[in-house]
Amino acid sequence: MSTRIDDLEVTEVIDRDNIKVEHDGEEQSLQLTCVDTEESRPGSDKPVTRAGKEASEMAREYFASDKGGLARIDLEFDTDDSIDVCKVKHRDNYGRLLCYVHKGEENYNLKLVREGWSPYFVKYGRSRLYDALFIEAEAQANRSIVWDPDYNGVGQWRDYYRLVPWWWLRASVVEDYRRLAHSDVLSVRLDYQRLVQLINTDMFVTVLCDLQTGVKRWTGGAVVYAGSPQHKFNLWIPERSEEMVPLITLIEKRYSGQEEKSYSGLGRGYVYVSGGITEYSNKPQIELTDISQLSDVPPGSH
Repeated sequence: MSTRIDDLEVTEVIDRDNIKVEHDGEEQSLQLTCVDTEESRPGSDKPVTRAGKEASEMAREYFASDKGGLARIDLEFDTDDSIDVCKVKHRDNYGRLLCYVHKGEENYNLKLVREGWSPYFVKYGRSRLYDALFIEAEAQANRSIVWDPDYNGVGQWRDYYRLVPWWWLRASVVEDYRRLAHSDVLSVRLDYQRLVQLINTDMFVTVLCDLQTGVKRWTGGAVVYAGSPQHKFNLWIPERSEEMVPLITLIEKRYSGQEEKSYSGLGRGYVYVSGGITEYSNKPQIELTDISQLSDVPPGSH
């Protein structure tokens, strides 16, 4: 089962997997779930490639209406929550709605993977609805577009043979969370409003965090970014002492690692952090004082 919003007008095609629609009198930006097409213009950590530029052109043609203007599409979310809940829960790190897009009978997300514009993107979890279809659609065996070194191997390129196994490692962590999550295991991304509500309540919780950037800066203690621009959540290490070295080492060597900037440091990213929720600069945070607060797996799964 899934939640859908049908017959929406496309108002703008920003890029190959990023479009805007009109819903309830508001313009909403969409980010297509389970796909990660390449860049067509500079501004991100990922390189601009031929495949990215041509994917953008393809998208603009695809969403053009035969009658002029832009097409009408249907949105589908990866759960069966109410529309209001989906519009809160299914947001990416920049506030865009994460969804599948259907144009007529065609699933555009699957089309991108089937034709080779994107690998099956599982960095934030596998598809609940179309996992088998995405795996079947993967164009790697046919060496199509991003998988074709003659097409996409000139100039800047992305090393999917290194990235994809890392994505699947992270997907396995998300699958564990989905199977075992309960009321006192929260996700920064999915349960952000709950984390805000728990500030200074003295309630002990476990939170699934993504620590890709590691220790961001030292200001007496250490700030570790564990959220996103849309879901601001930090970890705080109050002192840089001998006792904190093992904890900091785990964060830096096991959990952090940038996808594009440094292929040498693809840390798993995800970690379960336990503690009480406090507040700093109007953002929720957990203070880290002991290595036992970090775990690869959620409580009850040992």
